[in-house]
Amino acid sequence: MTNPAFNWARDQQTVLKEATIKTLRAEASSRAFYRLSPAAGPSAVLMVSPPEKEQNEQFERLAAVFGKAGIPVPSILAADRPRGWFLLSDLGSRELAEAYDTPAEARAIETALATLIRLQGVQDPAVPPYTQARFRDELGIFAEWFAAAFLGVQLPAAIAPVFQLLVERMPIQVQCCVHRDYHCRNLLFDPDSGELGVVDFQDALVGPASYDLASLLHDCYHDFSDDAVDRWQNWYLEHSPLPLDPESFAEDVTLTAIQRQLKAVGIFVRLRLRDGKTTHLEHVLPVLGSLSRLAAPLPQLAALADWLAALDLTNIAMRIDELKTTT
Repeated sequence: MTNPAFNWARDQQTVLKEATIKTLRAEASSRAFYRLSPAAGPSAVLMVSPPEKEQNEQFERLAAVFGKAGIPVPSILAADRPRGWFLLSDLGSRELAEAYDTPAEARAIETALATLIRLQGVQDPAVPPYTQARFRDELGIFAEWFAAAFLGVQLPAAIAPVFQLLVERMPIQVQCCVHRDYHCRNLLFDPDSGELGVVDFQDALVGPASYDLASLLHDCYHDFSDDAVDRWQNWYLEHSPLPLDPESFAEDVTLTAIQRQLKAVGIFVRLRLRDGKTTHLEHVLPVLGSLSRLAAPLPQLAALADWLAALDLTNIAMRIDELKTTT
């Protein structure tokens, strides 16, 4: 039986009537994406986004806000809101990561940083605040799903002050519009045209200025060298109009990256244990390694660094392999 969403998408434009359809990479949500490629004319992307699970109204609202601000987000070509079907303009098929370790890397990162600076300047009531409660809840994902559900342990009491420090550090930073997942899988870059595309923006909030830079430079899907992180962090500071102190900002980026990566590890495991998706398990160990490297030099994070250093990575790897092959 033909997928009804595919039939709907093909019916939205004459050029798409006979388009071929390709499933795009699965992401850490309940949404699914498909590229419709016609024999002639521009391709389009079908987003199937269950309205009972996803923020579809906010997606539409922020697509308009960011589009008006000149942020290169997809246009909504058609929508069936009750069923959560959206036909979007296609921003391209090359993720930013494909430019890494190639001659196009510097241009790609500069373009991503320049776009980030423009995004941080967006001010609109449609972008709600990033609350301390939300930061605390996100750290709870790590405690609940990685420590308790995956490892079968409770985090030691000594880590509670570390988590409190991470939460308290967020609202005292310079605040601006934050994409919240500004990493290599949500940024599309065409090395021929130099154009960037930004997707997965519906969770944007007003939060710490370090947040999206931490997402980009301490990416869960790519490791930059320390020299590269320093170089691009300095590039950002030289070009950003925000009133940022270079010394405190460097530590802000590190602490924010740690908060993000803790949340990510919890989400990656939750995707498998709760949702039955194995798509992100392969990233658990690399992100744990990144967390250890980031936390180790900071005395105020010693309890977390010690706990991470004591993890049995061999057993964790075996558990991940089991989860990949069992239902």
